[in-house]
Amino acid sequence: MTEEQPKERLDMTEEQPVVARRRRRRRQAPSETVTLAQRARDLGMTTASLRRYVNLGLVQGQTSRVGNRIHVSSDLVVTSPRVRRRLATPVPAGQPSAPLGRSALVTRETAETNVTVEVNLDGQGHYQVQSGDAMLDHLLAQIARHGLLDLRVSAQGDGLPDNHHLAEDVAIVLGRALRQAIGEGRGIRRMGSAIVPLDEALVQVAVDVGGRGYAVVDAKLDGARVGSLGGEMVAHFLERFALEGGINLHVQVLRGSDPHHKAEAIFKAVARALRAAVEQDPRAAGAVPSTKGTVSA
Repeated sequence: MTEEQPKERLDMTEEQPVVARRRRRRRQAPSETVTLAQRARDLGMTTASLRRYVNLGLVQGQTSRVGNRIHVSSDLVVTSPRVRRRLATPVPAGQPSAPLGRSALVTRETAETNVTVEVNLDGQGHYQVQSGDAMLDHLLAQIARHGLLDLRVSAQGDGLPDNHHLAEDVAIVLGRALRQAIGEGRGIRRMGSAIVPLDEALVQVAVDVGGRGYAVVDAKLDGARVGSLGGEMVAHFLERFALEGGINLHVQVLRGSDPHHKAEAIFKAVARALRAAVEQDPRAAGAVPSTKGTVSA
């Protein structure tokens, strides 16, 4: 027994490098994936929130577990139960199937606000908006109803009297959600415009969702009040929304005197222009509407 013990120890020593190499191979993350924390930062949400969606299966994209860590594909997006039901529903014969990846859910949590936005580009104009600011809710409802997209917004702010942080962060998250829902933009018209009247107000809007975030907003609301929002906040909201959404946005108030009418007409016109831009073009045959092959940047 005493003579065999050194041999057993020698065999174990020789085997250890092989076992270690196998374990290292098993622990390697799949290629073309990123850490959960990195993708959470890209989506503007906490790692814990994204992990919850992954565990619930409310994501679209590759996921893999390496030990206690989760790795995901760099294009992974969060989906909603409504989207999963829609994708699982058989399409009646003779009707075109709805394009995939046209919905998104984005959450952003900071020390000032907590905002969640869910958007479905192939909706019917349904909305559930609760930001804590009645005027902001009213304007967001115009985007959903007249853009024919389904929209859910849940937001809490830090209670500043002018709701600056609240409105700004809702704009950021809404822009990010729209960009995710557009995705590669295959088959969309990409550009849209609208002229919308509301009593004495008349507003013209043009958009290009080609990935180049830029805004020129002449809202003629400086120094005015629109509900609890300062008039300057309407323009600031649209600017942040355009930058985060990769949207080239031009807004021009052609005429008007009532601040409420001008603001509401602006959001209705933005909605109509976006509706035209993200619609599927039957002549495009699923092509990316860009000579450079992408509308993501």
